Parts: sequence; structure tokens; C-alpha cells
Amino acid sequence: MENYCEVCSLQLRDNHEFQIHLSGQKHLKKYQFKEFQRRITENSIFVSSIPKMIPKNTIVKYFQQYGQIAKHKIGQNYVIIEFENREPAEYLLKNPVWLHNTKLNIQKRIFYNNESKRVPENHLAETTKAIDLDCIKSIFNNETTFESQLETFLNTVLLSDAEVEARYESICKFLDKTFAFVFPNCRSYRFGSTQMGLGFKECDLDIYMNIGVPICESNGAFTMKKVFKEVKHVMYKMNNIFMNIVPILKAKTPIIKCYYVPNKVSCDISFKNAFGIYKSNLIKHCLSLDTRIKPLMVLIKFWGRQSEMSGSGKISNYGLLLLIIFYLQQPEIGILPPLMEFQKTCEPIIIDGWQVNFDENTVLPPITNYSTIPQLLTGFFEFYANFPFKRNIICPWDGIAHTKELFTKTSNLPDYMTRYKVIAMQEEFKLSVGNFACIQDPIELNHNNIASAYSKQIILFQKNCKISAEICTSSQEDNYKNLLENLLTYDYKEDVDNFMVVILILSESSLDVGLPDNFQVREDIVHKEIYKKDNWYFIVFNIVKDIFEKVCKLQVTVLSADNETKQQKIEVLSDVHTRKPQKLLLHCTGNDSALLNRRSCTGSSDLCRSPLNKEISISDVAVEKNSKRQEYKPLKLDFICIFEKIDNPVQVQLVLKSDKMKNKFFKNCGNFIGSKLRKITMKTLAHMKRYKLTLNDI
Repeated sequence: MENYCEVCSLQLRDNHEFQIHLSGQKHLKKYQFKEFQRRITENSIFVSSIPKMIPKNTIVKYFQQYGQIAKHKIGQNYVIIEFENREPAEYLLKNPVWLHNTKLNIQKRIFYNNESKRVPENHLAETTKAIDLDCIKSIFNNETTFESQLETFLNTVLLSDAEVEARYESICKFLDKTFAFVFPNCRSYRFGSTQMGLGFKECDLDIYMNIGVPICESNGAFTMKKVFKEVKHVMYKMNNIFMNIVPILKAKTPIIKCYYVPNKVSCDISFKNAFGIYKSNLIKHCLSLDTRIKPLMVLIKFWGRQSEMSGSGKISNYGLLLLIIFYLQQPEIGILPPLMEFQKTCEPIIIDGWQVNFDENTVLPPITNYSTIPQLLTGFFEFYANFPFKRNIICPWDGIAHTKELFTKTSNLPDYMTRYKVIAMQEEFKLSVGNFACIQDPIELNHNNIASAYSKQIILFQKNCKISAEICTSSQEDNYKNLLENLLTYDYKEDVDNFMVVILILSESSLDVGLPDNFQVREDIVHKEIYKKDNWYFIVFNIVKDIFEKVCKLQVTVLSADNETKQQKIEVLSDVHTRKPQKLLLHCTGNDSALLNRRSCTGSSDLCRSPLNKEISISDVAVEKNSKRQEYKPLKLDFICIFEKIDNPVQVQLVLKSDKMKNKFFKNCGNFIGSKLRKITMKTLAHMKRYKLTLNDI
């Protein structure tokens, strides 16, 4: 492999011949062309599935606000935008964008050498047809009872064991054979939905490839970068087998995405660890404990997809399954035990500090719950419709909803969490409870399986749970004959008239920030814990207010909101000893001149300067730059921020909403401001703690 040219996909016999090839015109032209392709790909976005009511030229003009556009191409139902620089494309691929009340479908542009290397459209058509919504609608017309509808539905959407073996397991066998000459002891394993028995007929394949030798961080025979390089070499040479190869090296779990042509399957191949296999086997074991669990999970998983609750930036399918498991663990349900029960009777297998194995022969008490699947569905939706996500952590490992405050002080956790407490002694390995919702992974106990879901997605999930619970209840009258049709074909859409942004700021390790030097010996401070809380609330409030006024450049009026019918203007908030008001309103007005084109602005490089002040300096530059743009027309902003103090655990909830602005405008700026609020506040609190600063010092 030493004399292999990746640019030309050419293997040469000796080093001299290889060097001559590298200096040749043919190689240089291909290299320049591939560099040209790479630059275009990095700088471009592909906007597809554009609604007919939005003119394509409007799309192009809209994206000019994110950066200078070099070229654009307008197709029948798509637009390709190429920016002068890659930063706008990177930002747009990571953040949701709304235009005319429609969320734009923005994807990475793929630059093909020729059409033969594009995945044929009929491949996708063949694999997705089986569970098309129109296809399953016929089930409800042809079958007359819930039981017969459910059986036909499961047979229609789920992969059979024979399909899994022929279509998916054969890929793993092919990979083992193909990569044996690079990694002699390599072995590929399925995990995820195909391993659990919950795979839909068009699902992707998750693969863990154990290369047979340790993968080192930096030094050693095989680093992750070296593994990726070897795998890519093989795949690029076999372009009739592997297409759409996308290596994602810089991720928490690095993967290589590809399309396996013979079986028409998209694959995600990981190399880091075997956690996915053990998690899949654990859920598969749960399915075997009661015949109702698998149909329940399939229905809720399909419901999550139809209601657009699951996916990127939302609740993952794995997270949704953990929600189901946790519900079935509740004492009033009692169908599943705490998952830690399966680990008590076996010799532990430890990976990265966590026990990954479990005992399939664990003796469990008999199940006394005889609820039907429709009754369990109803119970699931009712349980989560009002679940206090922002206060509690869902823990399937012990089946308990612990408070977030408990996890901020690991010493208070139960003794059976000793393994977690030891690992969490290092701050960076703690379970992060700062997100709006938190599901503790039952194997990696410091991993939040719902961290990618934004607060608005959780709120929408609960709203859809409430709607679904009502559908289930109303379907009871005709013995659930119309339950599946009503549940799976209902048009779950976000209520755009009530759009809001919800942000949680937890005290975590910052509760002692900004206290007086002589705090512990001050005799005039009697209730020291209460003082610490109020002092923290006061600091956070002033940071938030400064972000609105100095970073966003808005005018802010502060109102007391404990009694929202009698709001009073507050001129000064200086008394940190008072417990009231617990809720405040910040009425913010101005324009978006400080919010646009911030990526192209550079602030102070002083490492000792607070994150808040760095953002303020960026805003100053942004306002000046935007004022000089002839095409720039300021967007008027008028919204309120509800600032609410919450004591258990100590945290602040911020809710941004507006009845003055059109939702299509407020969605974009509201999401941006919301992310800035939390990020700057948390970084500023950490900065104050590190340098032992008070509020006046920043």
C-alpha cells in the first residue's frame, strides 16, 4: 500500500515508478481537480424539497445574509449555493433555518465525477416503498380489528429474520473477508435496530468493526486516523461496491458512512468501542421478557417518525426506546425491572470503566400486569405528557427519576452508583445535567442520551403525547378499531402561533461564584445557603441582561412577573437577599444589527478577558460592518424573556416568546439568541470561578 496513489486510484510496483507518477501531468491535473472539488464541497450547500410557493430566487437572496455568494444553480426543486468561504456553509449545515414559515432542507453538496457513481434513485425507491404511509393506510381498510391490524402492520414494516440474515448480516461477512488482508483478525458486528429486532425494512445498518488490535489516541501501530486511511483506500478502489463514502473522523464516535451497492443498504461503520453491541443486546433481551414489549416499541418508534419527534436534533430512536423501558419499569406498571438487576449476578466485563455485560438468566418476579397494548400505549403517552423533564433525570438503570440537583453532588448518590461516582470524580466525566432533558444511559452512566434534543423538541414531544393520549382514549369506544389509523396518520405539526425558546442554566459547580471574600465568617449573613442561591440568581440575571443590552444591543425594560396581571417596572435590582420576585420579565426591543455576520467579526484575543466582554467586542464590530452594507435592512426585534428562578435544583429557566413579531422571523433570531444566552452565561460563570471574580470584575 506504500506505493498507492489515492488521487488516481493506482497501485505502482516500486518507489521510483511511484515518484515519477506523482510528478506527472496526469496526476497533477487529477490532484488539482480533486482539490477544486473539495473546495466547492466545503463552500456549498444543497437546498432541496423547496415548497412551490417559495420562488427559487428568493432562496438565493435570503442566503446572501450569511455570506458572499460566489455561484448558485437553480434546479426544478432544488438550489445549490456556493459561498466565497466555507464558514457560512458550515454554519447552515449545523443550524436549522426557516423561511416563510418553512424549515429548509439543507444538506452537504456532493460533487460527483460522473453520474455512474451516484446512488441510483430506484435503489432508494425500492427500499423505502415498503413502509410508505400510503402503503400502511391500506391495512386499516382491509383489517377490521386492532389485533389483525397490528399483526399486519408489524409484518409490513419490520424486517424478518431471513431478511436481516440475507441483506444485513451478509454485509458484515463481506467486510470481514474484504479487510482481512489489512486487519487479519478483524470482525464486524451488527448493532442498533437490526440487532435488536426492531429494524424497519428500509433501515440503515450500524456496524462495529473490531480490527483485532488496540486503536491508540496518538502513538502506536494503529491510530483512528490510520484506520480510516486504510479503510478508505480499500473502499475507494472498490467503487462498484461502495459509494457515497463519507468519513467523519472528528466526532465523539468516528464513523465512515457509505452505501453498499449489492444489497442497496446505507451503512455507518464505527471502530471506537463495542458499547453499541452491548446496548443493543440489552434491549433485545428486554424484548424477550414480555410479548407486548416489541409491538409497543415498534408502534412508538413509528409514531416518533411520523410525528417528526425522532431524528437529528430531536430524540434519537435509542433515546425513545429508553423512554419506553423507563415507563415499563414504573411500580404501577411493573413489566420491566431496573436494568441493573441484570448485572448483579455475572462477572463484570469492563470497557472504559463501565460494566457492559448482563445475565440473561436473571430470575425475575412474575409479571402481574395484564394491560393490553392499547392500554400500555395510552399509559406511555399520559406518563410523558406531563413528565417534569427540566427537573428530573430519567434513569433506566435503577428505574428511578432522580432530581438533577442530586447529580450535581455525586456524594449524595446511592451506594449502588459507586462505579459512576468514582468516574465522576473528574469533572469532565460527570453526567451533564445542564440540558433541558436528560436520560442516563444504562451502560455509559455518564452519557445523556437525549442531549441532542432542544428544549422546544421536548415541549413539542409532550404536546404530541397529550394529543396521542386523547386519540387512544377516544379509540377505546370502538374497541380500538381506529386506533392505529388515527394515531399513525394524524398530522402532528408544531403550533407556530405559540413558538417559544426555552433555555435552562444550571448552577452545577458555579454556585459559589462571586461570593464576598469574607463570606464564611460574615455574621450578618445568617442563612448562608439561601444567600448563595440568591447571589447566584442575581449574577445570572445581570449576565443575561448584559447579553441582551451589550451583546444583542437591545433596549431592556425589567418587570416583575410574579403576578403577571400586575406587572411593575423595576428600576434597580441590587438587593440579593430578597427571595422575591421569583419571576421577572425582560422586554427587549431593537434590531438585529448585532446578530448578523458575527462569524466574520473578530473580538479581543486577550485570554484573561471574560467571554461576555469578548462577545461584546464582536458585536461592536458586527454593528459597524452591517451599517455599511447597502443591502442590509434592519429587522425590528420585539420580544420578552421570562426569567424564572428554580430552587430544586438551583437553576434559571429562560423563555423567549413574542406576540409582536411574525413567527418566521422570531424563529430564526429567537433560536440564535437562545443559544448565545446559554453559551455566554455558562462560559462567563466558569471564567468567574477560574479567576475568582465578582460581578463587578467582568
